[in-house]
Amino acid sequence: MNPRQVLEAYRRVGASATVVLALAAPLAGQSPGIQETVPTYTRDIAPIMQEVCMKCHVEGGLAPMAFGSYAEVRPWAPMIRQEVAVRHMPPWGVDPTVGIQAYKNDISLSEGEIDTVIRWVDAGAPEGDLDDLPPPPEGQWDWSQGWELEQVLGPPDMVVSSGPIPLPAEGQDRWPSVTVEWPQLEEPRYLRGAEIRNTPMGRRALHHNNITLRLEDGPSGRIVGAGAGKSWDLFPDDTGILLGTGPGELRWGLHYALIGEAFVDDVEIAIWFHPEDRPPLYTSSSEFHQLIDQMTPGEPRARDILVPPHGTQTLTRVVVLDQPIMINSIRPHMHLQGVAQSVEVIWPDRVADHMGHAGNRSEVLTSINTYDHNWQISYSYEDHARPLLPAGAALLLRTHLDNTVNNPLSVDPDQWVAFGGRSVDAMSHLHMAISYLTEEQYADILDRRIRLAQEEQLGSTPEEERTAIWIPETARGSVEGYAGG
Repeated sequence: MNPRQVLEAYRRVGASATVVLALAAPLAGQSPGIQETVPTYTRDIAPIMQEVCMKCHVEGGLAPMAFGSYAEVRPWAPMIRQEVAVRHMPPWGVDPTVGIQAYKNDISLSEGEIDTVIRWVDAGAPEGDLDDLPPPPEGQWDWSQGWELEQVLGPPDMVVSSGPIPLPAEGQDRWPSVTVEWPQLEEPRYLRGAEIRNTPMGRRALHHNNITLRLEDGPSGRIVGAGAGKSWDLFPDDTGILLGTGPGELRWGLHYALIGEAFVDDVEIAIWFHPEDRPPLYTSSSEFHQLIDQMTPGEPRARDILVPPHGTQTLTRVVVLDQPIMINSIRPHMHLQGVAQSVEVIWPDRVADHMGHAGNRSEVLTSINTYDHNWQISYSYEDHARPLLPAGAALLLRTHLDNTVNNPLSVDPDQWVAFGGRSVDAMSHLHMAISYLTEEQYADILDRRIRLAQEEQLGSTPEEERTAIWIPETARGSVEGYAGG
Protein backbone atom coordinates (compact mmCIF):
# COMPACT_ATOMS: atom_id res chain seq x y z
CA MET A 1 0.00 0.00 0.00
CA ASN A 2 1.04 3.60 -0.49
CA PRO A 3 0.59 5.95 2.50
CA ARG A 4 -2.84 7.11 1.32
CA GLN A 5 -4.06 3.51 0.99
CA VAL A 6 -2.75 2.69 4.46
CA LEU A 7 -4.53 5.66 5.95
CA GLU A 8 -7.74 5.06 4.04
CA ALA A 9 -7.76 1.52 5.44
CA TYR A 10 -8.06 3.00 8.91
CA ARG A 11 -11.16 4.85 7.80
CA ARG A 12 -12.79 1.95 5.94
CA VAL A 13 -12.31 -1.02 8.21
CA GLY A 14 -14.30 0.26 11.16
CA ALA A 15 -17.40 0.85 9.00
CA SER A 16 -17.54 -2.66 7.61
CA ALA A 17 -20.02 -5.08 9.12
CA THR A 18 -18.52 -8.22 7.62
CA VAL A 19 -15.88 -10.70 8.62
CA VAL A 20 -13.30 -13.14 7.39
CA LEU A 21 -13.07 -16.20 9.59
CA ALA A 22 -9.52 -17.31 8.76
CA LEU A 23 -6.81 -14.85 9.79
CA ALA A 24 -3.75 -16.98 9.12
CA ALA A 25 -1.75 -16.07 6.02
CA PRO A 26 -1.69 -18.52 3.08
CA LEU A 27 1.17 -20.95 3.10
CA ALA A 28 3.95 -20.39 0.62
CA GLY A 29 2.83 -23.38 -1.38
CA GLN A 30 -0.50 -21.74 -2.02
CA SER A 31 1.01 -18.77 -3.87
CA PRO A 32 0.23 -18.28 -7.58
CA GLY A 33 2.25 -20.31 -10.00
CA ILE A 34 5.22 -18.80 -11.82
CA GLN A 35 4.10 -16.90 -14.91
CA GLU A 36 5.67 -17.70 -18.25
CA THR A 37 6.07 -14.05 -19.30
CA VAL A 38 9.22 -12.19 -18.25
CA PRO A 39 8.37 -9.33 -15.86
CA THR A 40 9.34 -5.81 -16.88
CA TYR A 41 9.88 -2.69 -14.86
CA THR A 42 7.18 -0.64 -16.56
CA ARG A 43 4.45 -3.29 -16.37
CA ASP A 44 5.24 -5.24 -13.18
CA ILE A 45 7.82 -3.53 -10.96
CA ALA A 46 6.85 0.14 -11.12
CA PRO A 47 3.40 -0.52 -9.55
CA ILE A 48 5.08 -2.27 -6.60
CA MET A 49 7.53 0.60 -6.20
CA GLN A 50 4.72 3.15 -6.25
CA GLU A 51 2.44 1.30 -3.84
CA VAL A 52 5.04 0.19 -1.28
CA CYS A 53 8.64 1.28 -1.72
CA MET A 54 8.20 4.98 -2.48
CA LYS A 55 6.91 5.73 1.00
CA CYS A 56 10.56 5.78 2.07
CA HIS A 57 12.52 5.63 -1.21
CA VAL A 58 11.92 9.25 -2.23
CA GLU A 59 13.97 12.42 -1.98
CA GLY A 60 14.02 13.48 1.68
CA GLY A 61 12.63 10.12 2.85
CA LEU A 62 14.04 7.65 5.33
CA ALA A 63 15.74 5.47 2.71
CA PRO A 64 19.23 6.37 1.44
CA MET A 65 18.21 6.20 -2.23
CA ALA A 66 15.17 7.14 -4.35
CA PHE A 67 13.22 4.61 -6.45
CA GLY A 68 11.09 6.97 -8.53
CA SER A 69 12.21 5.86 -12.00
CA TYR A 70 13.81 2.98 -13.88
CA ALA A 71 17.14 4.85 -13.98
CA GLU A 72 17.08 5.09 -10.19
CA VAL A 73 15.93 1.51 -9.57
CA ARG A 74 18.05 -0.43 -12.09
CA PRO A 75 21.48 -0.04 -10.37
CA TRP A 76 20.01 -1.47 -7.17
CA ALA A 77 18.27 -4.46 -8.78
CA PRO A 78 20.57 -7.19 -7.29
CA MET A 79 20.24 -5.71 -3.81
CA ILE A 80 16.46 -5.36 -4.21
CA ARG A 81 16.27 -9.04 -5.16
CA GLN A 82 18.24 -10.09 -2.09
CA GLU A 83 16.30 -7.92 0.35
CA VAL A 84 12.89 -8.91 -1.03
CA ALA A 85 13.70 -12.63 -1.21
CA VAL A 86 14.46 -12.83 2.53
CA ARG A 87 11.57 -10.47 3.40
CA HIS A 88 13.93 -7.88 4.83
CA MET A 89 12.31 -5.29 2.59
CA PRO A 90 9.80 -3.83 2.71
CA PRO A 91 10.22 -3.79 6.50
CA TRP A 92 7.48 -5.91 8.10
CA GLY A 93 8.52 -8.20 10.92
CA VAL A 94 5.34 -10.25 11.52
CA ASP A 95 5.78 -14.01 11.18
CA PRO A 96 3.27 -14.89 8.42
CA THR A 97 2.80 -18.46 9.69
CA VAL A 98 1.35 -17.85 13.16
CA GLY A 99 -1.01 -15.54 14.98
CA ILE A 100 -3.17 -12.69 13.74
CA GLN A 101 -2.41 -11.56 10.20
CA ALA A 102 -4.85 -8.64 9.88
CA TYR A 103 -3.13 -5.26 10.23
CA LYS A 104 -4.15 -1.91 8.81
CA ASN A 105 -0.61 -0.89 7.93
CA ASP A 106 0.63 -4.19 6.46
CA ILE A 107 3.12 -3.31 3.70
CA SER A 108 4.53 -6.81 3.22
CA LEU A 109 4.70 -8.22 -0.30
CA SER A 110 2.68 -11.25 -1.34
CA GLU A 111 4.42 -14.43 -2.46
CA GLY A 112 3.39 -13.55 -6.02
CA GLU A 113 4.94 -10.09 -5.80
CA ILE A 114 8.17 -11.49 -4.36
CA ASP A 115 8.30 -14.05 -7.17
CA THR A 116 7.79 -11.26 -9.74
CA VAL A 117 10.68 -9.19 -8.36
CA ILE A 118 13.02 -12.18 -8.29
CA ARG A 119 12.19 -13.24 -11.86
CA TRP A 120 12.59 -9.64 -13.10
CA VAL A 121 16.11 -9.35 -11.69
CA ASP A 122 17.08 -12.85 -12.87
CA ALA A 123 15.97 -11.88 -16.38
CA GLY A 124 18.34 -8.90 -16.40
CA ALA A 125 15.93 -6.30 -15.00
CA PRO A 126 14.43 -5.27 -18.37
CA GLU A 127 12.76 -1.88 -18.60
CA GLY A 128 9.86 -2.85 -20.88
CA ASP A 129 7.46 -0.83 -23.00
CA LEU A 130 7.13 2.77 -21.83
CA ASP A 131 3.44 2.64 -22.71
CA ASP A 132 3.00 0.16 -19.84
CA LEU A 133 4.37 2.60 -17.26
CA PRO A 134 1.63 3.57 -14.78
CA PRO A 135 1.10 7.28 -14.12
CA PRO A 136 2.35 8.65 -10.81
CA PRO A 137 -0.22 7.76 -8.16
CA GLU A 138 -2.70 10.52 -7.51
CA GLY A 139 -2.09 12.20 -4.19
CA GLN A 140 1.26 10.44 -3.65
CA TRP A 141 2.53 11.83 -0.38
CA ASP A 142 6.16 12.78 0.16
CA TRP A 143 8.12 14.25 3.03
CA SER A 144 7.94 17.80 1.62
CA GLN A 145 4.14 17.94 1.64
CA GLY A 146 3.47 18.35 5.33
CA TRP A 147 1.49 16.00 7.53
CA GLU A 148 0.79 12.48 6.32
CA LEU A 149 -2.34 12.09 8.47
CA GLU A 150 -3.74 15.26 6.89
CA GLN A 151 -4.67 13.17 3.84
CA VAL A 152 -7.38 11.47 5.89
CA LEU A 153 -8.09 13.72 8.87
CA GLY A 154 -7.70 17.16 7.31
CA PRO A 155 -5.62 19.96 8.86
CA PRO A 156 -4.48 19.27 12.43
CA ASP A 157 -6.29 20.84 15.37
CA MET A 158 -3.04 21.76 17.07
CA VAL A 159 0.66 21.99 16.15
CA VAL A 160 3.42 22.46 18.74
CA SER A 161 7.14 22.85 17.98
CA SER A 162 10.16 21.93 20.07
CA GLY A 163 12.18 24.86 18.76
CA PRO A 164 15.77 24.48 17.44
CA ILE A 165 17.78 21.51 18.73
CA PRO A 166 21.50 21.78 17.78
CA LEU A 167 23.37 18.49 17.44
CA PRO A 168 27.09 17.88 16.86
CA ALA A 169 28.58 15.72 14.15
CA GLU A 170 30.26 13.13 16.37
CA GLY A 171 30.35 11.77 19.89
CA GLN A 172 28.12 9.74 22.14
CA ASP A 173 24.36 9.50 21.68
CA ARG A 174 22.41 12.58 22.71
CA TRP A 175 19.21 12.85 24.80
CA PRO A 176 18.17 16.54 24.56
CA SER A 177 15.73 17.66 27.26
CA VAL A 178 12.88 19.65 25.69
CA THR A 179 9.78 20.87 27.51
CA VAL A 180 7.09 23.10 25.95
CA GLU A 181 4.00 24.63 27.55
CA TRP A 182 0.80 22.76 26.67
CA PRO A 183 -1.93 24.83 24.95
CA GLN A 184 -4.74 24.41 27.49
CA LEU A 185 -8.03 22.81 26.42
CA GLU A 186 -11.28 24.46 27.43
CA GLU A 187 -13.06 21.11 27.56
CA PRO A 188 -11.76 17.51 27.74
CA ARG A 189 -11.12 16.10 24.26
CA TYR A 190 -10.40 12.64 22.84
CA LEU A 191 -7.19 12.25 20.88
CA ARG A 192 -7.84 10.79 17.39
CA GLY A 193 -4.31 10.86 15.99
CA ALA A 194 -0.91 12.48 16.40
CA GLU A 195 2.12 12.81 14.14
CA ILE A 196 5.73 13.80 14.68
CA ARG A 197 7.72 15.59 11.98
CA ASN A 198 11.31 16.73 12.01
CA THR A 199 14.01 17.71 9.50
CA PRO A 200 15.47 15.25 6.95
CA MET A 201 18.74 15.19 8.91
CA GLY A 202 16.81 14.66 12.11
CA ARG A 203 14.98 11.69 10.63
CA ARG A 204 18.32 10.09 9.78
CA ALA A 205 19.69 10.56 13.30
CA LEU A 206 16.56 9.96 15.40
CA HIS A 207 16.64 6.84 17.53
CA HIS A 208 13.26 7.57 19.06
CA ASN A 209 11.04 10.42 20.24
CA ASN A 210 8.27 9.80 22.75
CA ILE A 211 6.16 12.90 23.42
CA THR A 212 4.38 12.90 26.75
CA LEU A 213 1.69 15.24 28.10
CA ARG A 214 1.95 16.10 31.81
CA LEU A 215 -1.10 17.96 33.16
CA GLU A 216 -1.10 19.67 36.55
CA ASP A 217 -4.58 18.27 37.21
CA GLY A 218 -5.80 15.22 35.34
CA PRO A 219 -4.50 12.20 33.48
CA SER A 220 -1.07 12.32 31.89
CA GLY A 221 0.61 10.04 29.43
CA ARG A 222 2.31 9.58 26.10
CA ILE A 223 0.71 11.34 23.13
CA VAL A 224 2.71 9.71 20.34
CA GLY A 225 5.93 7.80 19.84
CA ALA A 226 8.20 7.93 16.81
CA GLY A 227 11.24 6.05 15.60
CA ALA A 228 12.82 4.96 12.34
CA GLY A 229 9.95 4.00 10.05
CA LYS A 230 7.22 5.32 12.37
CA SER A 231 6.02 8.90 12.76
CA TRP A 232 2.31 8.78 13.64
CA ASP A 233 -0.40 7.03 15.62
CA LEU A 234 -4.03 6.89 14.49
CA PHE A 235 -6.82 5.42 16.60
CA PRO A 236 -9.90 3.70 15.16
CA ASP A 237 -13.17 5.63 15.00
CA ASP A 238 -14.39 3.99 18.22
CA THR A 239 -11.27 4.66 20.31
CA GLY A 240 -9.32 7.63 21.64
CA ILE A 241 -7.22 8.95 24.53
CA LEU A 242 -9.06 11.32 26.83
CA LEU A 243 -7.06 14.51 27.41
CA GLY A 244 -8.07 16.74 30.30
CA THR A 245 -8.16 20.51 30.73
CA GLY A 246 -5.85 22.76 32.65
CA PRO A 247 -2.21 23.79 32.39
CA GLY A 248 0.54 21.34 31.68
CA GLU A 249 3.57 20.67 29.53
CA LEU A 250 4.68 18.54 26.61
CA ARG A 251 7.91 16.65 27.12
CA TRP A 252 9.98 15.55 24.16
CA GLY A 253 11.72 12.25 24.96
CA LEU A 254 14.40 12.57 22.27
CA HIS A 255 17.29 10.24 21.53
CA TYR A 256 19.71 10.84 18.65
CA ALA A 257 22.53 8.67 17.32
CA LEU A 258 24.96 11.12 15.68
CA ILE A 259 25.57 10.77 11.94
CA GLY A 260 28.93 12.48 11.25
CA GLU A 261 27.46 15.86 10.29
CA ALA A 262 26.35 18.68 12.57
CA PHE A 263 22.80 19.97 12.11
CA VAL A 264 19.92 21.71 13.85
CA ASP A 265 16.71 19.73 14.23
CA ASP A 266 13.21 21.04 14.90
CA VAL A 267 10.59 18.51 16.01
CA GLU A 268 6.90 19.32 15.62
CA ILE A 269 3.85 17.41 16.84
CA ALA A 270 0.46 17.68 15.11
CA ILE A 271 -2.66 16.63 17.01
CA TRP A 272 -6.13 15.69 15.78
CA PHE A 273 -9.13 15.30 18.10
CA HIS A 274 -12.33 13.32 17.71
CA PRO A 275 -15.29 15.65 16.97
CA GLU A 276 -16.75 17.05 20.18
CA ASP A 277 -20.24 15.85 19.23
CA ARG A 278 -19.03 12.32 18.34
CA PRO A 279 -16.85 11.01 21.18
CA PRO A 280 -15.47 7.48 20.78
CA LEU A 281 -17.05 4.51 22.54
CA TYR A 282 -13.84 3.33 24.21
CA THR A 283 -11.07 5.15 26.03
CA SER A 284 -7.57 3.91 25.31
CA SER A 285 -4.29 4.44 27.00
CA SER A 286 -1.45 5.82 25.00
CA GLU A 287 1.21 3.25 24.14
CA PHE A 288 1.68 1.46 27.46
CA HIS A 289 5.32 0.78 28.31
CA GLN A 290 5.66 -2.95 29.03
CA LEU A 291 9.11 -3.78 30.37
CA ILE A 292 10.22 -7.30 29.52
CA ASP A 293 13.04 -7.35 32.01
CA GLN A 294 13.84 -7.32 35.72
CA MET A 295 11.93 -4.56 37.54
CA THR A 296 11.80 -5.65 41.19
CA PRO A 297 11.30 -2.60 43.47
CA GLY A 298 14.49 -1.54 45.18
CA GLU A 299 16.72 -3.42 42.73
CA PRO A 300 18.57 -2.17 39.66
CA ARG A 301 16.45 -1.93 36.55
CA ALA A 302 16.94 -4.68 33.96
CA ARG A 303 19.70 -6.41 35.91
CA ASP A 304 18.75 -9.67 34.19
CA ILE A 305 19.77 -8.40 30.73
CA LEU A 306 23.24 -9.78 30.13
CA VAL A 307 24.03 -11.27 26.73
CA PRO A 308 27.31 -13.21 26.62
CA PRO A 309 29.84 -12.93 23.79
CA HIS A 310 28.69 -14.99 20.81
CA GLY A 311 25.55 -15.88 22.75
CA THR A 312 21.83 -15.27 22.95
CA GLN A 313 19.28 -14.54 25.66
CA THR A 314 15.49 -14.86 25.93
CA LEU A 315 13.55 -12.71 28.40
CA THR A 316 9.93 -13.16 29.47
CA ARG A 317 7.29 -11.17 31.32
CA VAL A 318 3.79 -12.26 32.38
CA VAL A 319 1.01 -9.69 32.86
CA VAL A 320 -2.23 -10.99 34.43
CA LEU A 321 -5.32 -8.99 33.43
CA ASP A 322 -7.58 -7.84 36.25
CA GLN A 323 -10.13 -6.43 33.79
CA PRO A 324 -10.98 -7.00 30.10
CA ILE A 325 -8.87 -5.22 27.50
CA MET A 326 -8.71 -4.66 23.75
CA ILE A 327 -5.27 -4.23 22.17
CA ASN A 328 -5.23 -1.63 19.39
CA SER A 329 -1.57 -1.92 18.39
CA ILE A 330 1.81 -3.19 19.52
CA ARG A 331 5.29 -1.77 18.93
CA PRO A 332 8.39 -3.75 19.85
CA HIS A 333 11.38 -1.71 20.97
CA MET A 334 14.77 -3.31 21.36
CA HIS A 335 18.25 -2.27 20.30
CA LEU A 336 20.78 -3.73 17.90
CA GLN A 337 20.79 -7.17 19.56
CA GLY A 338 17.00 -7.53 19.37
CA VAL A 339 15.85 -10.03 16.74
CA ALA A 340 12.40 -11.24 17.86
CA GLN A 341 9.52 -10.47 20.17
CA SER A 342 6.15 -12.11 20.65
CA VAL A 343 2.85 -11.60 22.47
CA GLU A 344 1.01 -14.71 23.63
CA VAL A 345 -2.25 -15.02 25.57
CA ILE A 346 -2.75 -17.66 28.27
CA TRP A 347 -6.48 -18.30 28.68
CA PRO A 348 -7.96 -18.38 32.20
CA ASP A 349 -9.75 -21.75 31.88
CA ARG A 350 -7.62 -24.75 32.78
CA VAL A 351 -7.73 -27.87 30.63
CA ALA A 352 -8.40 -31.23 32.28
CA ASP A 353 -7.19 -34.58 31.03
CA HIS A 354 -7.44 -38.11 32.47
CA MET A 355 -4.58 -37.39 34.89
CA GLY A 356 -6.02 -34.13 36.19
CA HIS A 357 -5.47 -30.54 35.12
CA ALA A 358 -3.11 -30.29 32.20
CA GLY A 359 -2.69 -26.51 32.39
CA ASN A 360 -4.05 -23.52 30.52
CA ARG A 361 -4.53 -23.15 26.81
CA SER A 362 -2.40 -20.51 25.15
CA GLU A 363 -1.93 -19.06 21.69
CA VAL A 364 0.31 -16.54 19.95
CA LEU A 365 -1.34 -13.23 19.12
CA THR A 366 1.58 -11.72 17.20
CA SER A 367 5.13 -12.91 16.60
CA ILE A 368 7.69 -10.42 15.31
CA ASN A 369 10.34 -12.87 14.15
CA THR A 370 12.44 -10.54 11.99
CA TYR A 371 12.78 -7.47 14.21
CA ASP A 372 15.14 -4.78 12.90
CA HIS A 373 16.21 -1.93 15.18
CA ASN A 374 16.28 0.41 12.18
CA TRP A 375 12.49 0.12 11.74
CA GLN A 376 10.41 0.94 14.82
CA ILE A 377 7.10 -0.25 13.40
CA SER A 378 3.79 -0.04 15.24
CA TYR A 379 1.63 -3.00 14.18
CA SER A 380 -1.99 -1.75 14.13
CA TYR A 381 -4.62 -4.49 14.19
CA GLU A 382 -7.66 -4.20 11.96
CA ASP A 383 -10.67 -3.13 14.00
CA HIS A 384 -12.45 -6.49 14.35
CA ALA A 385 -9.12 -8.31 14.71
CA ARG A 386 -7.97 -6.34 17.73
CA PRO A 387 -7.27 -8.92 20.45
CA LEU A 388 -10.20 -8.90 22.89
CA LEU A 389 -9.12 -10.49 26.17
CA PRO A 390 -11.18 -11.27 29.30
CA ALA A 391 -10.23 -10.61 32.88
CA GLY A 392 -8.14 -13.47 34.25
CA ALA A 393 -6.26 -14.02 31.00
CA ALA A 394 -2.51 -13.41 31.02
CA LEU A 395 -0.16 -11.93 28.47
CA LEU A 396 3.13 -13.76 28.02
CA LEU A 397 5.70 -11.42 26.45
CA ARG A 398 8.98 -12.75 25.05
CA THR A 399 12.10 -10.99 23.77
CA HIS A 400 15.02 -12.70 22.05
CA LEU A 401 18.45 -11.05 21.91
CA ASP A 402 21.23 -12.25 19.62
CA ASN A 403 24.87 -11.21 20.10
CA THR A 404 26.36 -13.55 17.51
CA VAL A 405 27.62 -13.23 13.96
CA ASN A 406 24.18 -14.46 12.83
CA ASN A 407 22.83 -11.00 13.72
CA PRO A 408 24.23 -8.51 11.19
CA LEU A 409 23.41 -5.58 13.54
CA SER A 410 25.46 -6.94 16.43
CA VAL A 411 28.34 -4.46 16.54
CA ASP A 412 30.96 -6.55 18.36
CA PRO A 413 29.95 -10.13 19.28
CA ASP A 414 33.19 -10.49 21.28
CA GLN A 415 31.77 -8.18 23.97
CA TRP A 416 29.31 -8.77 26.80
CA VAL A 417 26.13 -6.71 26.33
CA ALA A 418 24.14 -5.28 29.25
CA PHE A 419 21.13 -3.01 29.64
CA GLY A 420 21.51 0.63 28.59
CA GLY A 421 20.05 3.52 26.62
CA ARG A 422 22.53 3.54 23.73
CA SER A 423 21.79 1.59 20.58
CA VAL A 424 24.81 -0.64 21.27
CA ASP A 425 23.37 -1.54 24.69
CA ALA A 426 20.46 -3.94 25.14
CA MET A 427 16.84 -3.05 25.85
CA SER A 428 13.62 -5.04 26.02
CA HIS A 429 10.39 -3.03 25.74
CA LEU A 430 6.98 -3.58 24.22
CA HIS A 431 4.68 -0.61 23.67
CA MET A 432 0.98 -1.50 23.58
CA ALA A 433 -2.00 0.77 22.91
CA ILE A 434 -4.70 -0.74 25.13
CA SER A 435 -8.38 0.05 25.74
CA TYR A 436 -9.40 -1.00 29.24
CA LEU A 437 -12.99 -2.26 29.14
CA THR A 438 -15.80 -2.79 31.59
CA GLU A 439 -17.40 -6.22 31.68
CA GLU A 440 -20.41 -4.72 29.87
CA GLN A 441 -18.22 -3.26 27.09
CA TYR A 442 -16.37 -6.55 26.71
CA ALA A 443 -19.65 -8.47 26.41
CA ASP A 444 -21.00 -5.96 23.88
CA ILE A 445 -17.94 -6.16 21.61
CA LEU A 446 -17.88 -9.94 21.86
CA ASP A 447 -21.58 -10.21 21.02
CA ARG A 448 -21.16 -8.02 17.94
CA ARG A 449 -18.18 -10.04 16.70
CA ILE A 450 -20.04 -13.32 17.14
CA ARG A 451 -23.04 -11.97 15.22
CA LEU A 452 -20.77 -10.71 12.42
CA ALA A 453 -19.11 -14.11 12.16
CA GLN A 454 -22.47 -15.86 12.05
CA GLU A 455 -23.70 -13.48 9.33
CA GLU A 456 -20.58 -14.22 7.32
CA GLN A 457 -21.36 -17.93 7.45
CA LEU A 458 -24.68 -17.23 5.78
CA GLY A 459 -22.85 -15.86 2.75
CA SER A 460 -24.73 -12.57 2.68
CA THR A 461 -21.61 -10.39 2.68
CA PRO A 462 -19.97 -9.38 -0.63
CA GLU A 463 -16.37 -10.57 -0.85
CA GLU A 464 -14.96 -7.05 -1.29
CA GLU A 465 -16.60 -5.86 1.95
CA ARG A 466 -15.21 -8.56 4.21
CA THR A 467 -12.75 -7.82 6.93
CA ALA A 468 -10.96 -9.94 9.50
CA ILE A 469 -12.42 -10.83 12.87
CA TRP A 470 -10.84 -12.32 15.99
CA ILE A 471 -12.90 -14.05 18.69
CA PRO A 472 -11.55 -15.02 22.13
CA GLU A 473 -10.92 -18.72 22.63
CA THR A 474 -13.58 -18.90 25.34
CA ALA A 475 -16.34 -17.95 22.84
CA ARG A 476 -15.30 -19.70 19.64
CA GLY A 477 -17.78 -22.50 20.15
CA SER A 478 -20.51 -19.97 19.31
CA VAL A 479 -19.28 -19.80 15.70
CA GLU A 480 -19.28 -23.10 13.86
CA GLY A 481 -16.13 -23.65 11.82
CA TYR A 482 -14.31 -20.59 13.19
CA ALA A 483 -10.71 -20.78 11.96
CA GLY A 484 -9.15 -17.65 13.39
CA GLY A 485 -6.36 -17.53 15.92
